[in-house]
Amino acid sequence: MTETLKTAAGRTFTAEVTIGENGEAVYDVKRVGQMGAFPVGTFVIHPDYHALPEVEGLVNIQFGGGSPTDRHQRTNVPALGSASLPYVIGHQLVNPAGLVDETSVFRLRGLAGASTGTGTSSGDATPNTSARTADLVTALVRNYLARDDYDQLTATYNASLAPQHAAAIAEKADELSCKIMSIGERIAELTKERDELSATTTPQSADITPDMAPAAQLTGQITTLQFTMEDLIAERAELTK
Repeated sequence: MTETLKTAAGRTFTAEVTIGENGEAVYDVKRVGQMGAFPVGTFVIHPDYHALPEVEGLVNIQFGGGSPTDRHQRTNVPALGSASLPYVIGHQLVNPAGLVDETSVFRLRGLAGASTGTGTSSGDATPNTSARTADLVTALVRNYLARDDYDQLTATYNASLAPQHAAAIAEKADELSCKIMSIGERIAELTKERDELSATTTPQSADITPDMAPAAQLTGQITTLQFTMEDLIAERAELTK
């Protein structure tokens, strides 16, 4: 399928779009201008690849086809950069929620460039490269989100992450359980210490208010830990439901 893309900066691109086995949308892009159309490179778009995303709804754009983890194993890496670093490499995670109107453009953070698509070290992309790449990436993501099969593609990709997702949940749940147990032990220690203090009567200075007493301070620490414990228990329940 061939798509025509108009960017916020007024540039025109065409893209041959194919779908990968895990629901990735692969865009082979050309720039259209006064001198005709010339190749730009391949962009692979899919949901966030993290098994437990910190922010829901992020979209990942991979620069170049092929390996999702090793940029040196990729093909047709996009050339959108400067004379010294013509290729944009790696990937970017963007948040579609930031596209508040038709003129909105993603802000790409930490975009890297290289003198060749693979096999050479990377450097920081120039501001002009970042702006040019963001302009095209925004148009690509808008097209991806508007696809008729977007929900199906997202479901297919997320299903491919199911084993990693289950493993990450189990690991996180174990981590939370350890924290809950540790806090419970600390609460028990402080409660015992407070009860022992309460059982003894020691003269207090007139300058010490009841809230300043050691037992009262321990009660405050216990209460804070109980709040933290409740939050962790709720987080574990939400994670494993």
